[in-house]
Amino acid sequence: MRTKALSQSPADRCPITAHLTVSPRPSPFITHHSSLITFFLLLFIIHHSSFITPLPAATPFTEEAYWAPVANYPRPGDIHGVLNINLTDHYLTSHALHQENQGVMVQPLLLLTTPLYADRMTWLSDLTLTLGGWGSYHTHEGGDVPAHWREADLISGLTATFARDIKLSAFYSAYLSQTQSYDTAWELAVALSYDDTALLGDFALHPFVEYRQQTEGRIVVDFVPDLLNESHSFKLGITPQHQFKHVKLELPTYVTLVPKGFYQRSTQKTVHERYYGYDYTRYRYYPIDYYYPVYDGQPAKGGIGYFSTALKASVPLKFMSTDKIACSLYGAVQYYRLVNEGLLDGNVALDAAGKRERDILQFHLGLTMAF
Repeated sequence: MRTKALSQSPADRCPITAHLTVSPRPSPFITHHSSLITFFLLLFIIHHSSFITPLPAATPFTEEAYWAPVANYPRPGDIHGVLNINLTDHYLTSHALHQENQGVMVQPLLLLTTPLYADRMTWLSDLTLTLGGWGSYHTHEGGDVPAHWREADLISGLTATFARDIKLSAFYSAYLSQTQSYDTAWELAVALSYDDTALLGDFALHPFVEYRQQTEGRIVVDFVPDLLNESHSFKLGITPQHQFKHVKLELPTYVTLVPKGFYQRSTQKTVHERYYGYDYTRYRYYPIDYYYPVYDGQPAKGGIGYFSTALKASVPLKFMSTDKIACSLYGAVQYYRLVNEGLLDGNVALDAAGKRERDILQFHLGLTMAF
């Protein structure tokens, strides 16, 4: 992601300002209303179609960016999914770029899953295909072409479960700016997780490790694109949880590890150039001085990128649930500790006030419908 703030004066910075050269997009009005119509149409089909089977006993799945559970062990041929509506006061990407801190963000997620194979009695318990999309609608306009609908992502992936408790997933996602703020970027995420409930019971940690590779485009701020040399990162975490009588508590906690050069530093230097104009009234040359900032874009050190932990509480909404749709309401508070200096430099460039925030507290409120 290349920010225009890097080539303009600090006064020209805005919360999300990134250089982009893409083909024209549909108008925000058409994009926004088409998305709403699609969501409501899907709900109508889900509620009235006979090919949707009743929900199986589900085990929770936590994905820190989406806060939504998915059903487990459906039968081959079944179609299940999740519609999640998340409200939050900040927008941080999976690499902790702080892209918005004004107003409220409405972030819908739709995931549809269908098992390609399922047999709990074999070493390969199931193989599931997932397709979906995610978006971010902001009450505060922003972007190179200011609009409320900021981002729309496409999601696809496969998840394999081994011996019931070990999951290996590979997801490929496209990040599309609806405000022409950055080039479309593609990223591969491969994760391995273990359900240790059989070993630790109520004290299970549900550890996981994730590898992310940016295959096209950049999902971080690049001050000097020619100096970019690393585009992969790791994430290590746990997702402990406990089900009480009427409420479920979760504590997703993780840390990211990045190589040297994944983020760039933004040490600013002032460059002075002098040109000469000609005064035809006095028949002589006169100097014209230009001063502008230049960023060196040196690779930031490797190591810890950032740390995050959250406390999430969810309760079922029985009055909205049926034998085909299970609804729940959740609230969460999430803490970020930004460690890498290059990550902080990038967020300073994205922030209109140029703040260097190392500690960020984010709130979530949302509705989940699993079917």
